[in-house]
Amino acid sequence: MFRTRKLPLQFRVMIYAMAMLFGTILLGGIFVAFSQAQQARQSLEDQVLLSASHLAESPMVVEVLQADYADESLRTMLQKLRVENDLLYIVVVDMTATRLTHPNPSEIGELFVGDDISDVLENGHTYTSEFEGTLGPSLRAFTPIYNHIDEQIGAVSVGISTDRVDAYVSDHLSSLFISIGISLMIGTIGSFFLAKRIKQTLYGMEPEDIAHRLKEREAMLSSVQEGVIATDQSGMIIVANASAKATFHSNLIGLSIYDAWPDLPIQQQLEHQQMAKDELHRYQSTEMITNRIPVIVNESTVGTLVTFRDKSELNHLLERLAGVENYAQQLRMQTHEFMNKLHIIGAMVYTESYGELEEYIETLSTSYQAGVNEVGKYVKDVTLASYLSNQLERLHQSGVHITVTGEGAWPELHYSSQLDTWITVIGNALNNAYDAINQQTNREITLRFSTENTSLVLEISDNGNGFTNEQLSTFKQQGFSTKGLDRGFGLTIMLNAIAIANGTYEFDSLVGKGTTLNIKIPYKKKED
Repeated sequence: MFRTRKLPLQFRVMIYAMAMLFGTILLGGIFVAFSQAQQARQSLEDQVLLSASHLAESPMVVEVLQADYADESLRTMLQKLRVENDLLYIVVVDMTATRLTHPNPSEIGELFVGDDISDVLENGHTYTSEFEGTLGPSLRAFTPIYNHIDEQIGAVSVGISTDRVDAYVSDHLSSLFISIGISLMIGTIGSFFLAKRIKQTLYGMEPEDIAHRLKEREAMLSSVQEGVIATDQSGMIIVANASAKATFHSNLIGLSIYDAWPDLPIQQQLEHQQMAKDELHRYQSTEMITNRIPVIVNESTVGTLVTFRDKSELNHLLERLAGVENYAQQLRMQTHEFMNKLHIIGAMVYTESYGELEEYIETLSTSYQAGVNEVGKYVKDVTLASYLSNQLERLHQSGVHITVTGEGAWPELHYSSQLDTWITVIGNALNNAYDAINQQTNREITLRFSTENTSLVLEISDNGNGFTNEQLSTFKQQGFSTKGLDRGFGLTIMLNAIAIANGTYEFDSLVGKGTTLNIKIPYKKKED
């Protein structure tokens, strides 16, 4: 079966436009044709009535009826009138319906054929009717004839063939149909250019493509974590994604951006087509990183596109990156240390100091195995154990006495998020502990690993100077440090990482005695 939706838009528009045009013209044509036929028929009726009326007032006709005989001159005159006016017949009858004239002389003296003559003879009415007489079907008019004292003495009937009526109507309808055909041709051409214009306006896309693009746009806007708002030239919001609606707790569509976000300036974008990227603007009590871009069509600004995101979310991302950076830094240090050892080994091989080489390699192996075995007893995850061993080796080489104890062993970490969290926490915790003991003569750090229900527990103690209760109460404040301005952010990063992992922490510190940090983070098993 033919389905128009399979056709391109241009042809569909043409088909729909032509169908509506054809339907309209067809209905209008039927109405006009009916009206034209009625008017054509009425015109002929008026013609025969007028002819009959003129003959009824003719003195010659009146004299014939009074004499009850039609002479040759009257018959000749009537015949001439009949031919000139293309009439089927002109018949004069007396009050008994006897014909005094007729195109066929043999019919003179006979009664008029048809019951439709009775009304004119009995009531003196003037009218038309259709009937099939001796000359065939005809449209005939009847008019009474009166003498000088207004006494009806007969009637005259004038008829035209129905074939002439039909031909007359057909002539009028033919011109109408020609006009309809021309209108359809013009409409078809107009539909073609209309469809072409619509296609150009839609950039050549089909309705299905537009619907698909719209669904893609909606899906894209819904998946974007940033808030997205689009306004028209007056600042009215016309597009808002789910993140924007959630931030403003409102549908936003139809609102003015000046009312929804009074502190966000967009005049520069609407009036001067300027872009603004990564600017900080406050919405209520939340700081937002915003981008504002003018929407330009044909070199005219038609609106503004605004994207924004909570600054705290970006801070969380930076904190995670800081943990990764710390891990990468340790790997670079390990690589540098490994290269130094390779240089030493290479030098011993070059000088053929094989005894010293064997002793050096044995020392390295013993040291490595000691570190790995020491950590491996409490941490089964290979990646985390290796990272810890490198950290502890670095601290040991810096003169720090490390003690590792525990109850049970941490299991393998099955999720990268857990590994990232613990690397961030342990790296920053050890750095903070080292900073706390850096000025001590005997520098000691103790690590204690344990498990509690479904959580992994790490306790880190140092013998540093410790902190007062006031200092401990400010540890959650970003940027706090006893080391000076713009330092100490590692502590905040560590605490945020614990909070994101739904963990807990507890500080225990005495001035002059040191500090103990107890960290507890839930552990996700692989089957979870």
